[in-house]
Amino acid sequence: MNDTKYQPQTINEVVFGNDESRLLIEDIVSGVLPFPFEGKTGILLYGTFGTGKTTLARILPEAIEQGQTGQPLSFDADFFGCQQGHSGTVIADTLKKQNKVLSFNASGKHYYIFDEVDNLSKTAQAGLKTTLNSQRGAFILTTNNISQLDKGVKDRCVLVEMNAATDAEYLPLARRISADENVVLSDTQLLAAIAGNNGSFRSVIFSVLRLAKRTARQNASAANIAAATIQQAAAKK
Repeated sequence: MNDTKYQPQTINEVVFGNDESRLLIEDIVSGVLPFPFEGKTGILLYGTFGTGKTTLARILPEAIEQGQTGQPLSFDADFFGCQQGHSGTVIADTLKKQNKVLSFNASGKHYYIFDEVDNLSKTAQAGLKTTLNSQRGAFILTTNNISQLDKGVKDRCVLVEMNAATDAEYLPLARRISADENVVLSDTQLLAAIAGNNGSFRSVIFSVLRLAKRTARQNASAANIAAATIQQAAAKK
């Protein structure tokens, strides 16, 4: 099984929990809203677990660079998975080195992703707040616990809520999964599989894929039984 087959690859494939978040991201990516701008050098994706924050964070650098300059990234974003209580020393040293060289991206900006930034220590968050003042960086942050973040960090970011979408908003993805498995499932069946996953993108994929594969197996078993019945009937003639 391809573990990333159903993970969004573009902004259009992301399932947003509300229209305002989708529009805000679209405005930044299209260049309608300049970024970075007016002291806002970061995009902070916040919300509950499993709603696609990290996936969107990985998509955004390429999308922003393409949307605002018409050119692809020439230098991939640096990704930092923040660990519990991380002092931030390694991150700070890396950023200091990077800020001494010009970016090869057409925008002149270099992109940084800080995943689960609430895991950083208070000291590290204070350092990150200073780092966000960079003139050459564009930062994308994710957090499950926005209340635990330094106020200065939040103030330097565009805040984008990424909480759970409604069950119905996952239907296009669920229909795609069932079609890929060559089974026909009603929206009622799909919604039943989606329900109870609390908007977790990963869990929705797992539940719908499980239903589709189980249905495919049942259909194959029923077809085999029908074929064997027909053969038995023909043999009796």
